[in-house]
Amino acid sequence: MKTIQVKLKTLILLVLVSFIFISCGNDKKEGQKDLKKQMDELEDDNSFAGSSKRDDICKLLTKKDILSTFELSEEIEIKQSADRNAICSYKWQTMDEKYNTVMLNFASGGKRTKSQIDKAWKKQNKSVYKKHKPQNVSDVGDRASWSGLGGGQLRVAADGYIFYVSHSVMVMPGEEKPKDTQGMIDKTSTLAKQVIERM
Repeated sequence: MKTIQVKLKTLILLVLVSFIFISCGNDKKEGQKDLKKQMDELEDDNSFAGSSKRDDICKLLTKKDILSTFELSEEIEIKQSADRNAICSYKWQTMDEKYNTVMLNFASGGKRTKSQIDKAWKKQNKSVYKKHKPQNVSDVGDRASWSGLGGGQLRVAADGYIFYVSHSVMVMPGEEKPKDTQGMIDKTSTLAKQVIERM
């Protein structure tokens, strides 16, 4: 998944930069300043690498939203978690033994201008989404696209932010995954609209 790749790249970058500073004998304060500068460049206005680290992430998408959008019974146990990279996820198992996960994540940084969003969107289309062939989705935010990335992901640009609502379904070995792509698009679109209202 994109998030894992970005985390791995960031970790590698941090290790390399740290190693360089240690081997060159720079003092600790100078090394920390340079490391911060490298991280700022990695997550600058044009890169959108990493996560926004929003602390309100699970307030933008709630358990109640999941229950209502997926028409789940209150008896279904939904596990919510938010990690340090500000990815809010919800996991549950349906009666037919299918394991569902919905995740919300924002691209790094704060609010961007329309031209910065346009540039990032094009860059993502050429790199991250090229092999996933994103299809445009109408009536969600300023623009949205669906791709098969990570099992299924709706990417949304709205009000100066880019965020992602992912929905994946895991089944028991030997079983076929559900192929209701339009249903997944509809549900993630509904969730995205709720996120936009609360941003």
